[in-house]
Amino acid sequence: MRARGPSLTFAPLETDPQEILARVPAGPGVGQFLGPGGRNLLLGQPANLRRWAGAHLGLGPPPPAGRRPRTNLSGIAISLGWLRTVTSFEQRLKYERLSAPLVPLSERRDLKPPAFLHLDPRERFPRVSVQDTERGVARLFGPFRSRRAAEKALDAVNRLFGLRPCDFVFEPDPVLPLGLGCLYAQVESCSAPCLSRVEEEGYRAVADRAAAWLARPESRGDAPEAVPATVMGAEGALAVVVSVGRKEVGLYPVREGRVLDTAARVSSPEQIDTLVAGLQWPVAGGPDDWPWLAAWLASPRGRGSYVPVLEANDRTALAEAVRRALPERFARPSPGGNVGASQGET
Repeated sequence: MRARGPSLTFAPLETDPQEILARVPAGPGVGQFLGPGGRNLLLGQPANLRRWAGAHLGLGPPPPAGRRPRTNLSGIAISLGWLRTVTSFEQRLKYERLSAPLVPLSERRDLKPPAFLHLDPRERFPRVSVQDTERGVARLFGPFRSRRAAEKALDAVNRLFGLRPCDFVFEPDPVLPLGLGCLYAQVESCSAPCLSRVEEEGYRAVADRAAAWLARPESRGDAPEAVPATVMGAEGALAVVVSVGRKEVGLYPVREGRVLDTAARVSSPEQIDTLVAGLQWPVAGGPDDWPWLAAWLASPRGRGSYVPVLEANDRTALAEAVRRALPERFARPSPGGNVGASQGET
């Protein structure tokens, strides 16, 4: 078992490039070309580091007809760096760690800040609203890939619990013109506290149930598709990203939207119980990882890999949840008792 840091192995390109390429692993990872003065020329996360590096040094096979060739950096690149990664999430994690100081989030066209739902049952007439950030705001639930996704979830929660969709300030009255003219009250999709159809304490109890429903994914049962299983309470939230390599399983602890690199653990599938038993969620500072992490969770690779940790001390339940998140090939033993290889591995 091991934890990994984003440090690349660099080699100067003043020697024979073919000799350098022979040292580059022929597998997935993160690669970087540096120019004069250590300036970044290219940072990538290829499926095959050696092929990627060779293509950018003009040493790869010619591209198929009609396809644009890779940019040849052999004339300006001073050094080549690489880092072999085991799992697909590790590859994305290392790439994001290395790209963060190079490209500001505001200039990342592939990423958008995630959105959260806000619901505070302590308010007099609680309502669900969309927040674009979790900074400095309590009682948040998420993340959602975009504001539009959060708005769809907001509508689903309001329909499910009958919470008020309006932002009006009112004093309850059975003949309140504001409420009598409200379409939501007329079709009874809102519990209409403005018209005293529910007492204040009863309405807050409904909001309390809605907040608990949002905070704990396992309590949602047949939840609307608009509220994915990755959505949970943002305050103090613990989770694990489960990602697999060719024969390894990687567990990456997440605390309040921050991936804890130093607490990541990678080992064989037979060691799941040991991996889970050793997981830790130390408090971390700095910016959160939500922008790229939310994008990862919405991708085909990330879907189903995010395991919320509701009881950190119940490691048996957590180990079972991790196993359920593994691909079928890791859960199917071979005749010899070991984990069976996939057809591609065979």
